[in-house]
Amino acid sequence: MSEVADDTTSKKARAADATYVRSADTSTRPKSKKELRAEKKAAKKAAAAPTNEAKTPTKEEIKEEKYRLKKERRKQQLKEREKEMLREKKERQKKRKARELHAVGGGLDPVVAAKRLEEGKNKKRRKKEHKDALEESKFFGSDMDVFEKVFNGTGEEDEDGVRTLEMGVKCKDVVIGKGPTVENNSLLTVMYKLKSGKGILIDSSKKFVFRVGKGNVIRGWEIGVIGMAVGGTRKLIVPPKAGYQGQDIGAGPGALLYFDITVISCT
Repeated sequence: MSEVADDTTSKKARAADATYVRSADTSTRPKSKKELRAEKKAAKKAAAAPTNEAKTPTKEEIKEEKYRLKKERRKQQLKEREKEMLREKKERQKKRKARELHAVGGGLDPVVAAKRLEEGKNKKRRKKEHKDALEESKFFGSDMDVFEKVFNGTGEEDEDGVRTLEMGVKCKDVVIGKGPTVENNSLLTVMYKLKSGKGILIDSSKKFVFRVGKGNVIRGWEIGVIGMAVGGTRKLIVPPKAGYQGQDIGAGPGALLYFDITVISCT
């Protein structure tokens, strides 16, 4: 009986040792769910962690990145261009509305609008005439009343010796010459000064030669020098139509020109 009991005890011991070995060897036994979840979690962390080694992009990746950046820049440029076009469109609409508002008949009765336009033109004309008369009074040294009478004169000399000639040219003899008289086709040598209405010197010459009536000088000169004599000095006011029209030669576009002319010789 004792032998049977010892044999049973040895079998149990051997079975226990085998069980201990299998439990210790985890590579041979199936993994539990908890262990599997832990391994998956560790794998995810390892994949998400940044690597210290820089990955060298391939040619295809570089090409794709350049294309993407170019596409984004183009898209941005198109957006900016659309904004600019919209802004320009709004500006054009604003200017068009302003023109329509100030145009003849823009929101007004056509008769009333035309009347207002004519009144505006007349006001500008009167203002310019008044300004020209003031400048003339300074140039000739006489008062305003004289020039108001002379402004629409017919060539008759007033008490200050101011005359209005053809094409509105005005003149005044400062010194009466005693030599040959200037006529059409005369060859003249003159000394002159040209000033603006504010008295600013624009041009001058001590010896200028031209022939009267041949278009060598402005029309105002050819009208203004007729009748002068050698040694004489004359002041001239030349309006734009007898001068340089609307051209600006230093006194402003369409301004009156003020000349002091002295005849040196006449043949």
